[in-house]
Amino acid sequence: MPRLVLPTLCALALPAVASELPRPSIARVFPLGGERGTSVQMEIFGEYLSNSATVDFDCQDLKWTRTEDARWGRLEGTVAIAPDASLGPHLLRVRTAEGYTPSALFNVGQFRDVAEVEPNDRLSGAQRISDFPVEVQGALDEAVDIDTYAISVREGERRVFEMRSIEYGSAVEAKMFLLDEDGGRVGFNDDRNDYLETPFIEHTFEKDGTYFLKIDQYRGPRGFNFGKRSTYTLRISDLPTVQYVSPLGAQVGQDVRISLHGSGLGAVDDVHLTSLRGAEYARMTYPFTMPIHFREDPPTSGEVPRISGSVVRQTDGRVEVAFEIPDDADIGLWRIWAADSGGVADGPMIELSRLPAYDESTAAGADWRAGGYAVDGSLGTVGERDIYAIHVNAGRPLRFWTLATQLGVPHLDSVLSLRDAEGKRVAENDDVVAGQGTLLGNPDSSLFYTPERDGVLFLTVNDRTWRGGPSYQYRLKIRSERPGFQLFTTPENFTVPRGSEAEIKVHLVREEGFEGEVLVWFDGMPQPLEAPRGKFRADQLFVPNADGADMIIPEIPFRIAVPDAMPLGTYPIRVLGMPAAAGSNAGVTPVEAGSTLIMGPLLDLWNFVRRPLPSVAITVVEPIEARLSTVETSLRLVRGGSASLRFTAVGLPSSAFIAVKGLPRGVEFTSSRHGDQVAVTVMASNEAPEGTFEISAEANANGRWIAGGSIALTVEPTEVSSE
Repeated sequence: MPRLVLPTLCALALPAVASELPRPSIARVFPLGGERGTSVQMEIFGEYLSNSATVDFDCQDLKWTRTEDARWGRLEGTVAIAPDASLGPHLLRVRTAEGYTPSALFNVGQFRDVAEVEPNDRLSGAQRISDFPVEVQGALDEAVDIDTYAISVREGERRVFEMRSIEYGSAVEAKMFLLDEDGGRVGFNDDRNDYLETPFIEHTFEKDGTYFLKIDQYRGPRGFNFGKRSTYTLRISDLPTVQYVSPLGAQVGQDVRISLHGSGLGAVDDVHLTSLRGAEYARMTYPFTMPIHFREDPPTSGEVPRISGSVVRQTDGRVEVAFEIPDDADIGLWRIWAADSGGVADGPMIELSRLPAYDESTAAGADWRAGGYAVDGSLGTVGERDIYAIHVNAGRPLRFWTLATQLGVPHLDSVLSLRDAEGKRVAENDDVVAGQGTLLGNPDSSLFYTPERDGVLFLTVNDRTWRGGPSYQYRLKIRSERPGFQLFTTPENFTVPRGSEAEIKVHLVREEGFEGEVLVWFDGMPQPLEAPRGKFRADQLFVPNADGADMIIPEIPFRIAVPDAMPLGTYPIRVLGMPAAAGSNAGVTPVEAGSTLIMGPLLDLWNFVRRPLPSVAITVVEPIEARLSTVETSLRLVRGGSASLRFTAVGLPSSAFIAVKGLPRGVEFTSSRHGDQVAVTVMASNEAPEGTFEISAEANANGRWIAGGSIALTVEPTEVSSE
C-alpha cells in the first residue's frame, strides 16, 4: 500500500498521557490569493501549527518555498506561483507532525496585488488605488471594520468591482458602495445574484473625478462577527462580464454553439473551456446531482484539459462561439472563459455528457429508453412553464433532475412536477436538499417516480415563484434510475497516533425514495489494521432537523486502532457501501464514499460549503506524550512594566526549552520551572508598540514543540501618575 511519509520527529520517552491528539487546523489564509508568476508572503492562522513541516497544494504550480515562522496559532512563509498556474481557487493543507490540517483555499489571480492598509474606515482616510487592473487583498478583521478605497477615473471609463470571499475560501459577507467625491451614492450591491452573496458593481463613469469604494460587513439583526475568516480579494478591472451562457451543456463528440451573455464582450477574442478542478466545485451539496470527480487534479495547468472555441459573431452584450467537443473529452463539469487584450474573465459552468442533448423544440423526439437524454431549455418569460410529454412503462423507474444553480445560473429556483393525462399531480420536487438560505441548500430539483401503468405523463419545469427571463436557463436530464444513496467520511484528514486509536465516521445521505438497510465496509486497509464493517438501519433517515435549518445525516463511528510498530505515513483506503437487500448480487456496483473539504458552518449556523477531495486516507503519526496548559487566554502589559503567566506541564522533560512566540519588538520574556509548574514573565520596554498581539508559550522537547494555546497580549501606554 503506497504511503506518504511524514517528517520524522523523535518520540518523547515519556509515559503516555490520556488526552486527545492535537488536531491542526486552519482558520484563515491571508492573503486570500496572489498574482501568478510571483512569490507571495502568506500567513496561515489556525491551531497546533508549531510543528508544521510544509504546505501542500493541489498542483505543482504552487509551491511552499520557505517557512519563516511557525507557532501554535500561525504559520508564515512564502508560496511561489508559476506564471501559467490555473486561475481561480486551489486547495492547500498544512503538513505537520500531528498530521494534516483540513484543507483551505488560495486563489491565483492575473493582476497586480495590492495589500489593504489600515486604518481606512472613513472616506477621509481612504486608501488610494491606482494603475488598474488590480487585485486588492484585504480583510474585515473586527466587527466594526469598514474598508474604503479611493480611485481616480476619466469620463467614459468602465470599471468592474468584484469582491471575492464566499466560494473562494472566506466566510465574510459584505455590501459595497460606490460613492462620488462628496460621498453621494453612485452604485450599490450586496449580493451578486440569488446564490452568490458577494457584492459586484459594474459602472461606466459619466465624468472625471475621484470616487470611493466602501466595503462594509453584513451585520444583520444578530450583529455577525466573521472573526478570522474575513479575508477577501477585491478585483478592479475592465474585464468582460459573463452573466450566463446557453445552452448549459453538450454531448461529447458533437459540435455545439454556445452563447455568452453579459457586458464588455465586444472585444473578446478567445473563448475556451477547462475541465473543472477540485477546488472549483463551489456549490457541492449532499446529495449532489451535478457530476463530481473525486480525483487528483493534473499536476500542472498545461495538463488541465482544455477545449478552444471559435467566435462566430459578437456584440458588446453577446458572443456566439462554436465548439467541436472531442469524442474523448472528460464527461463532467467544464468552466467557460472569455479573454480579451485586458485579461481573462471566468464564466459559469457547463456539463459535457455522453447523453444525447436536445433543445425544447426537438425534445419531443427524445426517448429515455435509449439510455437517457438531456434537454437544454429556458424559462424566457415571467410565468413561463415548460411541459414535456414522457412516454412511460409500468414498473420502469424514472429520474428527472435539473442543473442550473449548481452551474452558476444566477436566479432560477426550479420546480419539477409530474402529472398524468387527467392533469392530476403524481409527484413533485422543489429542491434537491433543504437549507437555510439559498447559499446553503441546493435549489435545483431531483424527482424519482415509478409509473404504475403504461401511458403518457407530463413533466413541468417552472421557477418556484414563477419568475423568468433570458438568464433562466436549465439543463433537464431524464434517465431510468432508482433512488440510491451517497456516502462521505469525516474528519477530512483521519489521523491516528501509533499505539492508539481514533474515530472515523461514515455518513449516509439517502436520495428521496431510497429505503432499507445499507452495509458499509473498509477496503484496502494497510496491514496489520483490521477492516471494519457496519450497517445503517432502515430507520436512519436523511431528513431536515426540527427547525428546518439543516439536515440530520445518519452516521456510523468506527474506531481504528494502530499498533506501536505501524510505520508513519499516509495510507489511502476505500470505504464502500451497498444496499443490504442486494445480498450477493454480483451486478450491483458498490457506492464509494468520498472525502470532502468542509468549510463552515457558515456564521456558525446551518449547513456547510464543501469541495470534493481526491481520496479517503489514514495518517499514522507519533503520539504526543506531553502537555503544557494554562487557563489564561489574555495578558495585559504596560510599557515599561511586566506581567506573569503560569502553566502546568504534564509529562514534559525537565530539559525542555521554554519559549514565548509572537512577541512584538521591545517585549522580552524569562521563564522558570518548579516541578510541573512553569512561570513566564513578560516585560515590555518603553519603545514596545501598543496594540494586541497573539502569542503562545511553547516547550521544545526533543525537537517537537508542545504549545499551551493562544494568548492575547495587549500592550498599553505607560501609566501616568495623577500626582
